[in-house]
Order: sequence, then C-alpha cells, then structure tokens
Amino acid sequence: MPMCPVCRKRQISSRSKRCLTCYYKREGIKSNALPKKICADCNNNISRDAVRCLDCHRKWTYDNSKTAERDRKKSALKEERSRSIIEPLATFEESWAQFQKTIGMMRDRYKGPGKKQPHPKGRKRILVIPDLHVPFHEPEMVADMLARESGSVDLAICIGDVGDAYALSRFAKYESVPYAYEWAEVTNMVQTFSESFPEVRIIVGNHDARLRKAIAAHLTIDMVEAISSMAGGTLCPLTALARKYPNIEIAKHAVPRTDITIDWLTVVGDALLAHPEKYSRIPGNALRAFEEWSADNSESIGLDSIRLLVMGHTHQLNILPWRSSSLLVECGCLCQTQAYMTGARIGGRPQRRGYVWFDQYNGITDLNSVGFRWYDAETGPWRK
Repeated sequence: MPMCPVCRKRQISSRSKRCLTCYYKREGIKSNALPKKICADCNNNISRDAVRCLDCHRKWTYDNSKTAERDRKKSALKEERSRSIIEPLATFEESWAQFQKTIGMMRDRYKGPGKKQPHPKGRKRILVIPDLHVPFHEPEMVADMLARESGSVDLAICIGDVGDAYALSRFAKYESVPYAYEWAEVTNMVQTFSESFPEVRIIVGNHDARLRKAIAAHLTIDMVEAISSMAGGTLCPLTALARKYPNIEIAKHAVPRTDITIDWLTVVGDALLAHPEKYSRIPGNALRAFEEWSADNSESIGLDSIRLLVMGHTHQLNILPWRSSSLLVECGCLCQTQAYMTGARIGGRPQRRGYVWFDQYNGITDLNSVGFRWYDAETGPWRK
C-alpha cells in the first residue's frame, strides 16, 4: 500500500490522496480550504461550529454559574476566617475596615449617635449587650443583633467584659494577642454601638479592669497618679474611650451618703444590671447569690425596689421567676469558645450565646416583656 504523500508516515489506500489524520488536520489541502478555527481561550484547533474547545467550554460554564459564585464566596469567607489572630492590625483604620466587611456596613467614618425612634408615651426599650470579650467575639452574631435591634432600642447597656485584655491575663496563655490589636477591635465595637443606638451605657467588667489592676499592682503610687493624670484622671481604658462619643457613658452608681461610685453595676428604673464576679456550676446558683447580696445591701448601697436583676459574667442564658414579683436573668454572651474551655481540666458549664431585652414604662419594668435570643439554637452564618 502506498504511503501518505503529505506526512510520509501512514499507509493509505490506492484511491486516497492523504491519510485520515492529514485529512482531518486539513494538511496539504490548498484549494478552497477553510482556515483553521482557534479556541477563544486556549488557541487549540476546534471544529467550525464551536466557539471554544470542550475543556474551555466546561470551565467557562462553571465560571459563569451560580455554583461558581457561591464557591467563590465560601472560599473568601474561609480565607477571612483563617486569618490568624496573631497577625497584628496595628491601626484603627485597618481594623475598622475589616469589621465593616463582617457587619455589612458601607461607611468608613463615624456618623454620630444613633437616632431615637418614636415609641408610645413613657415606653423605653432596653437592650442588654452581653459579654463580648473582643477580639474573641462572634462577628456574625453581633452583626445579627445590630440588624435586629438598631432603630428600636432607646438604651443599650453593655453589661461588662467588652474587651478581653488577653495580654494582661495572669492565667496560662494559649496564643499571642497583642494589646494594640485588641484595642483597635474594641474601639471598632464601641464606635459601632455609638452609631447604632441613641444612648449607650457601659458597665466595667473584670476583664475591662485588668489594665487598671495591673498598673496598680506593679507601679508605685506616684507612678499610678502620673499615668492617671496623663490619661485624664482614669486608669480604665473603656472610660477614656467613652469620652470620645457623646452618647456613651460609663456606669456610675453613687452610694448614698458617701463619695463612692460603683462602675460594675447600674440601675435603670426598677432594674438592676451588673457584672458581679460570681460563678457557680449549679444552674441559677450565681443568680440567687447575686439577688441575696443586692437585697442585703439595698439600704447601704441604694438598691431599693428592684424587681428585675440582670447578671453578666457567667456566660449563661437563664430567666428565673423569683419570689412574688421579681425576675432574675443571666444574659448570655456573644463570644467564641476559647482554648482553655476545651482543656482536660473540665469544669463549669458551656456558655450560651445570645442576648436579652426588656421594656419599661415610666421606669417600671414590664416583666412579661423580658425576652432573649439564643443563637446556639438557631441556624445562621455562625453554623458554618
């Protein structure tokens, strides 16, 4: 059998002018031959009716589908979450921009206090923002709370532990969290609350007071006074930060007939909200101990006619009707599970993520209006 006159590699029949390979490649065909068609993406030869080769077509179809868009969003979210917390965000601006991506805001500067909304005469909606422990907070949960409550709340009370002060902890540390990074995140959070609510009150928790305690414990009295003078008369970072915003105040409960003020509790009408350093493994035990303390000290501290007690610090979510007409509440938390909670030295109870709200009419709490949102029992971005 003769060889192909074009490629000289393959045998052909006596009636053929070229082998099949050369025929399909249009090799050696000069007269009236159609030009080769090139794939729009990879420059490979394709058939006359095609736009791109099969491999490129599959890739193009995927890239322009909803599946690809969803995969890209998941990948971006995964990359954002995988960013190590030890990577410093040294400036407020950088941290503020990152936080906006989570809570969905399209603003990059402080816009002033939140606006008051009209309510029935005498009615006041109060939101209790639980322990956050920034930067160990749950951003999606905080964003959801802001979306639900902004515009309907008259007073937001941060019940303590806004920041964690992890770098100042005297306990064993499981990771490196620079204080500068944490403070940038705390500033973001406080500014967000100032923009979201018309009035914000911050109770100082035990973690918020870590810097104040560390300075007092390690420096002389003269050094402490010098730092306090330079910081505007305070050793509490939250107190100094709150002065930047006209609608934020630090809790200051005046003790009758003394010059003492308490910053770990506040009274709103007949409601007492506090961050006592009390914890128990027995459900409701810390609440009852706090109620007993407030009753015993009602005269000396000025806690008369309290019908609602809301307690932070425990990271538990609990509503306990008590006595004839009072209600005891643990307001949960909005912080992540931390490394020390998963150690072999087990103890305590798992935290409950959520928050609490209630209504008052002319200073009297409607106990039936007390409600809570429990994120651990809901589906949402925090489930991913």
